[in-house]
Amino acid sequence: MATTARIGTTDRAVRARLGAGAVGLGWAFLFFGIIDFLVGVIPSQFPGFLPFVVLETSWGLLYTFLLPVPLIAWAAKPAGWVGPQVAGIAAAVFAAGVAAAAWGQVFVAFLVAASAAFPRMWRPWPRWSLRRALARPGFWPVDALVALAMAVAVVHTWEVLGAARSGASDDETWYLMHLPMQAAFVLAVPAAAAVAVLAMANGVGGWWFAIVPPAGCAMWFGAVSAMYPEVVGSLGELPGWFAFTWGPVVAGALWTTGFLASRARDVGGES
Repeated sequence: MATTARIGTTDRAVRARLGAGAVGLGWAFLFFGIIDFLVGVIPSQFPGFLPFVVLETSWGLLYTFLLPVPLIAWAAKPAGWVGPQVAGIAAAVFAAGVAAAAWGQVFVAFLVAASAAFPRMWRPWPRWSLRRALARPGFWPVDALVALAMAVAVVHTWEVLGAARSGASDDETWYLMHLPMQAAFVLAVPAAAAVAVLAMANGVGGWWFAIVPPAGCAMWFGAVSAMYPEVVGSLGELPGWFAFTWGPVVAGALWTTGFLASRARDVGGES
């Protein structure tokens, strides 16, 4: 009887992991994440989209990397940071959608949140201490990097939503405009990075990989913005290179901080 129960539990766990992987791939393919991402990679193949290359890139990064990669990572090896990170991305999509009165995007935010609804993605329920990430001076540099990114994201979100309200030229996918979705993307990057910091500070398994999606997205988005500083939605040349630099710096800071904290715990345990 116990053996049967264990087999049933294992089957459900395997189905949840396969489901998460399928959902992640679904966002990348069915939501045109890969297609939009490729506009910035091989722009010569999409000449009609060049005026929107930065907007296409932000959509592509959001739905090819920032959202799918955590889901696929959880399918490969479940980790406690994935559910909160996907929920943070959903919150960013929701907030930008409400601010832009883009109600279709608000609906998408609920779909993104549902991507984190696999029951085992939240087991055990995360009881993370925010104070642990803020109180230790050793964590302050990486905390400051995330706070700085969020401040820049809020400023850019204000600019992007202002452009949307002014009737700036925009593109759409699935009847969803790209300017409000770019606002969601730029908010989601530091939100995802903040979850990585919390995971590191609280010793959540796999925390070291949690920073990879937001750091990588910041680098690519910054590079495309720097190359196309005049198009709609671009950060501009100098801010673009700032975003490009922020990616590896925040990842390096997180890994260094986590390594030092781990060593300190090991030394404390031995003594």
